[in-house]
Amino acid sequence: MRPPRRIFGLPLVAIVLLGVVLAVVVTSLVVREAHSGEALPGTRVARIDVAGISAERIEERLRPVLGAQRTVLLRADGDIVPVKASDLGYAVDLPATARAAVAAGHGGGLDAIVGPLRGLVTERDVAVRSTFDTAKARKALAPVAEKVSRSAYAGALKVDPESLEVSTTRSRPGRTVDTAELVSRIRSELRAGRRGPLDVPLKSVPAVPESRLQEVAGQAEDYLRQPLRLTGAGTPLTLSTAQTADLLALESRSAGRKAVLGAGGKALTALLDRIENRGRKLPRDARVSAPAGGASLTAKGEVSWRPKPASVTVRPGRTGREVRRDLLAQRIEAAVQAGRHTVAVPRRTVQPKVTSTTARRIDALIGTFTTPYVAGQPRVKNIQQMARTVDGTVIAPGAQFSLNGITGERTKAKGYVEAPFISNNKIEPSVGGGVSQFSTTMYNAAFFAGLQIDAHQPHSLYIDRYPPGRESTLNFPDIDMRWTNDTQTPIVVRTSYDDAGVTVRLYGDNGGRRVTAKPGDRQKADGGDFQITVTRTIRYGDGRTVSSDSTTRYENEQEGPSE
Repeated sequence: MRPPRRIFGLPLVAIVLLGVVLAVVVTSLVVREAHSGEALPGTRVARIDVAGISAERIEERLRPVLGAQRTVLLRADGDIVPVKASDLGYAVDLPATARAAVAAGHGGGLDAIVGPLRGLVTERDVAVRSTFDTAKARKALAPVAEKVSRSAYAGALKVDPESLEVSTTRSRPGRTVDTAELVSRIRSELRAGRRGPLDVPLKSVPAVPESRLQEVAGQAEDYLRQPLRLTGAGTPLTLSTAQTADLLALESRSAGRKAVLGAGGKALTALLDRIENRGRKLPRDARVSAPAGGASLTAKGEVSWRPKPASVTVRPGRTGREVRRDLLAQRIEAAVQAGRHTVAVPRRTVQPKVTSTTARRIDALIGTFTTPYVAGQPRVKNIQQMARTVDGTVIAPGAQFSLNGITGERTKAKGYVEAPFISNNKIEPSVGGGVSQFSTTMYNAAFFAGLQIDAHQPHSLYIDRYPPGRESTLNFPDIDMRWTNDTQTPIVVRTSYDDAGVTVRLYGDNGGRRVTAKPGDRQKADGGDFQITVTRTIRYGDGRTVSSDSTTRYENEQEGPSE
């Protein structure tokens, strides 16, 4: 055998291999140097070729694709549901992705030699750098999960009305979304640049075993050996066995995985209604009688008012009782589950809105006003009808007075008649026309009582029988006159009228509030219009003084239209 050929003392094969290695190293160094600061050949990001360009240019190339709003398509129950990637908490970090693309293959060690050459024979895929908020993704996917998930059906009880034998219907398994797996798949889809559609992974929810259903049926039969008795709401109520059977229900627990004997359905709702009516005792407000006559204001200009002592009569109210419906339902269910056949109906005390204690603190005429009219006009009948409706109203502390709320729509059936009414700056006939005068009277009484005025709207046309800037129109249901009883004592509304005018008096205890109304000068405007500002100053019992302005603009200075 001939010995292997040698050059410089080395076998020829070794020389060849050494030459190949040197060629690879040199080529690698050349490629590496040629692409210094650039992505090496074969480098891709999200299947986009970025070879031979800098990080800055890589960002520019990737931005139209990766920087745009991404949408993930989910396939759920035959439907395609789009979800925005941003809603899932996904955000691409373009600068970091570009830097990673440039750095790929430029590492040290073996990668320093192999890395630059790898892209000459195959692609080098660089993963997109991004952030992903798992908690936000779970929240965004909740509606999808709700749509696709289905609770297991635990079955139902069936009671034979004659034999009272209990049977059950078969349970069915359910399904729920494997949210953790779905989030993981979406993260992978987004980072790989894919768009789906992606099937929503589902997990089966096991059904209640037949053996458990039979066990519940047996419990129901045992319970029906005695009727159900309810006490504590009048005469005790004993249900027949058939009535008790109607209450029983197979209750699903743990999304249908478990079942227990309970109570429910229409029969339980009807029983709760029945007990609620039996056990209800309505509270009665304290009844307050206050004088209909006495002092009153009529001034249109600057005027001050302070409360006047008054004597009222109080007839005591009473507390009421009501059934705690939700708690009663819980007690019935608990009794069925525990095998008990007597349930005490829970009730609680209900206080009247106007208690005797607070009513007895009414000791003053806190506000009043009178407006005039000419007797015999149809509008006067409407004013007097409204006065009769409102008379005697008691407004509890913190409650709101609403003139429309108390009187409702003005109709002939309620005793109202046709009379002139201002509509779109025109005088037109309307059933209940003229009641704005009563609204104005009420407004001024509340104004001088120093109460919180919630809603009032002046007329658009000036009416000379009313104080300018201190008046209030009325229309059902859109224009109301409302005030709040912001005192600690009920307010009693008394009204009175005669052939000369109508009066509103408010009785209560407002802490001695003194009220001054000071109108400013009339300011002329174009076309005969004018506006006026009225300042209300309230001096409270503790010495505080609060002033507020109200500016009203009238479209002309008409001499008393009939409204």
